Amino acid sequence: MDLGKEKTESTEQEKAISKKISRRGFLKTSVGMGVGAAGAALIGYDGSIANAAEVVQHDSFPVEISSDYKRYNQAGIVPIMLTSPGGQKYFGKRMGMMPQEGGEGWGPLEEAFDNACWAIEDDVNHSKATAGIQKQGLFSWEGKVDPEVYKFESPEAATAAIKKAATYFGASKVGIAPYDDRWVYTEVFNPDTVAPTIPNEFPFTPTHVIVMAFEMDYDGYQTAPTLIQTASSANIYSNMGVTSIKLAKFIRNLGYKVIPCCNDTALSVPLAVQAGLGELSRIGILITPEFGPRVRLCKMYVDMPLAIDKPITFGAMEFCKTCMKCADACPSQAISNDKEPSYKVLPATNPGVKKWAADGLKCVTQWGEVGGDCGICIKVCPYNKKQEWHHDLAKFATRTPARPVLRFFDDLFGYGKITVSDALKKFWNK
Repeated sequence: MDLGKEKTESTEQEKAISKKISRRGFLKTSVGMGVGAAGAALIGYDGSIANAAEVVQHDSFPVEISSDYKRYNQAGIVPIMLTSPGGQKYFGKRMGMMPQEGGEGWGPLEEAFDNACWAIEDDVNHSKATAGIQKQGLFSWEGKVDPEVYKFESPEAATAAIKKAATYFGASKVGIAPYDDRWVYTEVFNPDTVAPTIPNEFPFTPTHVIVMAFEMDYDGYQTAPTLIQTASSANIYSNMGVTSIKLAKFIRNLGYKVIPCCNDTALSVPLAVQAGLGELSRIGILITPEFGPRVRLCKMYVDMPLAIDKPITFGAMEFCKTCMKCADACPSQAISNDKEPSYKVLPATNPGVKKWAADGLKCVTQWGEVGGDCGICIKVCPYNKKQEWHHDLAKFATRTPARPVLRFFDDLFGYGKITVSDALKKFWNK
């Protein structure tokens, strides 16, 4: 396997056209006409450009849930991540028990950089927070709670203070969701032995969940599936721990209880959807309006009186129906090619939610091959763009009837198709 080569390489003709057409130049000269045409289509479509372009808030969860939905047992992850050949190969390379063998992007420089980015997660959290084990290191559930409770003048004021503190400490986006036990694991990994699992028990009754999204480095992800891409994830996992311990300390100093969580305790993606941070995607992870799927998530259960955020939609799931770029690019074909979401169940997926089920076993097999967390699906996603005006305009167009042709232009301009060699040079020299 050539680990630095994705399935969706440009043809020579596409490359030649891409070089002749500047992304910015094309947008400056012709995107106005395109948006105008899309606008005309929109007016004929529902009479309002604004209504189609806006982020829509919802009073209920915007994804269909079956009436027989059951909470997920974290033990379902064990056959995928811990005991499968792919999982064992991944952790073998990750822990240095097996050699990395990927070629360019897996050399001593990249390995040293990756290890440095994991420093806090590995040395302080002992690599257990990312593994989904509760109460580890900077995500400890222990901490003195001030006996004098600070009284906010309103739930809205409390939420504003939490969001200010969380973003100041390092979060990119923050949302508040009501406590909902549908997303809480029935059983969790044993902190001492991992398996067998133990009952998932809270030391107090939470009222709300603070959900935080952290942007990962764009240029780092352009190198996917190399160790620099993995380092971009690792850096955020380390940063999430630092942000979480600061925010937990802030909350306890105000006299409230808090349970900081990384990949443990509950499902992060539905919590993020419920907290208004983004939409569910074909990949199976969150897509945010600002960063696309290039985020990591953590959360905190609290007993604070907070004002909740409403779930949002902005056209992402609708765009996913026609795009399929991630599914075409996935080396292990772990991402569904079905046009519509469904209740289909595959290894490690949670049943009872209408979505595109990703095959966790195939995904972790690819992780084992590359010795990192791959990231090609995030790299190629058309929502994975820097926050610049022409990129924002392109994201806007995904909310219009023009969406079916947008993948064509995304491919034409070479987004997600930069070679590993070029991406590495750009990363180190920028």
